Amino acid sequence: MRRHIWSVLLGVCVLTGCGGGGGSGGGVSTPPPAVLTNLTALTVGPGPNGQNNINIPYANVMICQPNTSTCATINGLLVDTGSYGIRVLASALASAGLTLPNTADPANANNTLAECIPFVDGYTWGPLATATIKINGETASSIPINVLNDNNTYNPTVPTACTSLTSNTSLDSLAALHANGILGVGIFPDDCGQGCETCASAGGGCTDQNDVYYSCNSTANVCTPTPVPETAQTRNPVVSFTTDNNGVIIELPSIAASGSASVSGSLIFGIGTQSNNGLGGAAVLTLSQNSFFTTTFNGQTLNSSFIDSGSNAYYFADASLATCSGNTDFYCPASTVTLSATNQGGNGIMSNVSFQVANLNTLSNTNFAFNDVAGTAATSTGTDMLNNDFDFGLPFFFGRHVFIAIDGAAAGGTTGPYYAY
Repeated sequence: MRRHIWSVLLGVCVLTGCGGGGGSGGGVSTPPPAVLTNLTALTVGPGPNGQNNINIPYANVMICQPNTSTCATINGLLVDTGSYGIRVLASALASAGLTLPNTADPANANNTLAECIPFVDGYTWGPLATATIKINGETASSIPINVLNDNNTYNPTVPTACTSLTSNTSLDSLAALHANGILGVGIFPDDCGQGCETCASAGGGCTDQNDVYYSCNSTANVCTPTPVPETAQTRNPVVSFTTDNNGVIIELPSIAASGSASVSGSLIFGIGTQSNNGLGGAAVLTLSQNSFFTTTFNGQTLNSSFIDSGSNAYYFADASLATCSGNTDFYCPASTVTLSATNQGGNGIMSNVSFQVANLNTLSNTNFAFNDVAGTAATSTGTDMLNNDFDFGLPFFFGRHVFIAIDGAAAGGTTGPYYAY
């Protein structure tokens, strides 16, 4: 068991201007009618590699060569509300018989575009490509995606400027990612925004500190940070749907404290657009300019807090809780404790959250879903945006409808970005 936080280092997004206790609110409803196609199945279980990593939500996505009927369903993509866009292992595409040509650099036809994304746990690296994404009845036509170079078919090699941003840990493998890719459905339309479009005119030009895109020459084995227009950046597929494009909802049922071997839920597209995605009485927490809300917990005011389905635990600082012997990333109290926190959005709406923390070492090693796992607060290399936060990871989602409204989108009477539950 290890820390698992697939949340883009939000400091990078802020610097570069990304894209411009028990259930509350609506509760958990019965499944929507089968005729509704704005949803897809979500499963928390062992995943495509069968490894014992807990609390990872998976969905299947159909990826197609644009303007053709050549498609393949890639299973086991990690559903992540902390990142933006499709990232898929090159080996998974190859195994499915799907070939997506690398995207040429429009400023230099001899080069291709590649991307380095810093996550809390490490980095991903690989070329851009164009694909049509189909998820049940929703289609995002010809959008940029990121192909992760796990089979070393992309040349040149990853630049040092990329690896130095985080822990030098590559996530470009099934063993490291515990998924065949990432379905990033977070609050932003794309994964960098205006900053990566205009970095060339910034003081010092485009660097690894203000840009995630590279122009790469395979002959010279050189990659250089380069500006990329927002329309060509890795795209959150939801914003490219014809309808149901203002956000998503993750619905997972309540589970016992002992956990579950597998849990089935739904990823629903759109907020307030169909009969199965209304806000109801959910508490709507609008976000700050830096895309966070404030959590008051244990005498701390944590103004960089967020909700992240890509985190496999609650992550926060609490010196009174014992950490696990041999794994200090997680808490192992002598017996299960009940804690509470208060969240407040930029709109002043407040919501009390009660949650439990169990001893990780006493949990069943045959279960993959738990609602009472917690770990120490994450910090990040290269940015200080994750040093005053409470990360409400996947345990928070069990027994709730969690709404994620996209930045600038009108969603159920409130303009995103916001979280609601």
